[in-house]
Amino acid sequence: MQNSLSIKNQALNTEISKANHLQSKLALLPDINAAATHSYNYGKVVDPFTNQFSMDRIQTNNFYLASSMVLFNGLKLLNNIKEQMSNAKAAELLLKKTENDVMLNIATLYLQVIFDSLNITTINQQVNLSEQQVSRAQILYESGSISEDNLLNLQAQLASEQSNLITAQGRYELDMLALNQAMYYNDSIPLRIKIPTDLQPIIDKHTNMSPLDSILFYAYNNLPDIKAAEWQLQAAKYSFRATKGNFSPSLSLSLSYGTGYSTASKEITDYESNGFDTIGITTGTPPDYVITPHFNYNYQTIPFSNQLNDNVNQSIGFSLQIPIFNKGIYHNQYQIGKINLQIAENNLEQTKLSLRNVIEQAYYDMVAAQKKLDASNLYLKAQRIAYENQQDRFELGLLSSIDFMNSKNQYTQAEIQQLQASVELLFRYIILDFYQGKSLSL
Repeated sequence: MQNSLSIKNQALNTEISKANHLQSKLALLPDINAAATHSYNYGKVVDPFTNQFSMDRIQTNNFYLASSMVLFNGLKLLNNIKEQMSNAKAAELLLKKTENDVMLNIATLYLQVIFDSLNITTINQQVNLSEQQVSRAQILYESGSISEDNLLNLQAQLASEQSNLITAQGRYELDMLALNQAMYYNDSIPLRIKIPTDLQPIIDKHTNMSPLDSILFYAYNNLPDIKAAEWQLQAAKYSFRATKGNFSPSLSLSLSYGTGYSTASKEITDYESNGFDTIGITTGTPPDYVITPHFNYNYQTIPFSNQLNDNVNQSIGFSLQIPIFNKGIYHNQYQIGKINLQIAENNLEQTKLSLRNVIEQAYYDMVAAQKKLDASNLYLKAQRIAYENQQDRFELGLLSSIDFMNSKNQYTQAEIQQLQASVELLFRYIILDFYQGKSLSL
């Protein structure tokens, strides 16, 4: 069963649901992002670190950390967590349902193989009996006790039963193949299964069947079909509540820390005196000249590490968004969420109704199968007695071979019908046991 692709796929869907649930919880945490840039500017540009125009090529580097966090958004994040948790629970239950479906299918095929095997045994016994009858008829024919027609009819009966045996064996092989495929069994060693020799003791173990109401009560409260639909309904409720949060204001917090480097950021390394510059004249007589020393300066770009320390900037901010009009997007999401909630409610009711119909049908099929088996047992008993009487008459020469073969065929059919009724009743018992949470076993 562990090789079933349907189970594997549902298990993967369960993992996806769990991952979505984890992601929804992590959405409550702040995000943190780091970035770095390295760029060159040409032409007239304002250096962001000196706030001066420059015509030279400027190399700049920026480094920063930024973080943001939603403080309130109408409980959308919390409802999303509950929605994803419900989806994860539903996925786990759907996995269990898939496992149950696979097991039930395998059990059905297994019972079919049991019927095929026991049917082969029944037909084989009839073949052996016919072989003995042909041998006795050959002796009677040679002694003149029966006609050649009687002998030929018995030989034809034997050939017919041998053909039926081959057909039954072919059906067994096909059903075994179906069982192997359902179990994904591809080992080089042929699959061997246990075949009971008598079904009656197994049937007797299941005769103490619970009332229909008790079976329905257990199924409604425990089967994964219903539980999964209930969790899907919960997920739809939380999803609908999340859409209501779209109409609420949202408040978020943002933080940043950054620094940078620029080749336009210079510092004086040394200087030398180069005379004086006249910067003004007094109004006196004679006028005096106002002068100032003139210096020539040498510059160098401030070292990278120094700039990183000097250019540190930090920020903190709050953002409040109030939805006013958004082209009907939020309203449409609200309406869709409301519809999805109604669909989930209907799906739950449909699941309950379908399960009830299946269980009721299985229960009344079980009752009918019980009556069918009782009738088959009586019919088999009568046909066995009739066959034994006809066999005695045939051996005494008081019955034609055709009448004897008809009696034998009726007896064989009675055995097969009784076997079919036994397997059918056992199957009905197992189905109802399954709906009561019992293991699928004989």
